Amino acid sequence: MKLAIYGAGGLGREVLELAKQINATHPRWDAFCFVDDLHADRQLKGHPVVTLESLTANDHEVVIAVGEPALRRKLADKARAAGFTLPVLVHPGAQVSAEVTFNEGCVVCYGTFISCDTVIGRNVHLQPNASLGHDCQIGDDCVISSYANLAGQCQVGPRTFIGMNAVIRECTVIGEDAIISMGAAVFANIAAGVIAMGNPARAIRANDDKKVFR
Repeated sequence: MKLAIYGAGGLGREVLELAKQINATHPRWDAFCFVDDLHADRQLKGHPVVTLESLTANDHEVVIAVGEPALRRKLADKARAAGFTLPVLVHPGAQVSAEVTFNEGCVVCYGTFISCDTVIGRNVHLQPNASLGHDCQIGDDCVISSYANLAGQCQVGPRTFIGMNAVIRECTVIGEDAIISMGAAVFANIAAGVIAMGNPARAIRANDDKKVFR
C-alpha cells in the first residue's frame, strides 16, 4: 500500500515526516506521494507530486494535509467519492488512552496527549503537543494546534480551528466553524461560526468566509 498526502505545502511535508516515523516502528506503506490537483508533475522531498485522478484507490490511501478546516472537508469528500480510504495516523510518540475512539482520516502528531473516553471525529488533525482531557468530543475536520489544551468533557463542533496555546475550560461547548485564536483562554461556550480571542475569550466577529489563513 502507498500513502498519498493530499496537500503539498508545509503541513504536507510535516505529514510526510510523521508517516516516515510511523513506518520506522511499524512498516505500513511502500511509497509516498503528494497530491496537488493544480500544480502536479513535479517532485517534493524526493517524492512525486500528482493529481488525485492519476491514482487508484486499490493501492493508495489518502491523508489530508491542509490546515484550513473547510478545505479539509472538501478534499476528504473528494477522496471518499473516488473510493479512497482515509487512514488514521498516530505518531508513536503520542500518549493516547486505549479508550480513545478515532474515526477515519485522523492525524495525531508527536507529543499529543488524549485522555480516556474521548471521541475524535473524521479527518481531524491534532498538531504536536496538543492535549485533550477525558470525555472530549471533537467534530469532523477540526484542526487543534500545538500546545492547545482542552480540559475534560469539552465539545468542539465540526470544522473548528483551535490556535496554538489556546486553553479551554472543562465542559465547554464550541460551535461548528468557529476559530479560537492562539493564546485564547476560553471560560464559556463559544457560538458557531465566530472568531473568538482574548482572555477571557470573546467573539469578535463572524467567520463569514470560513477561512482561517488570510
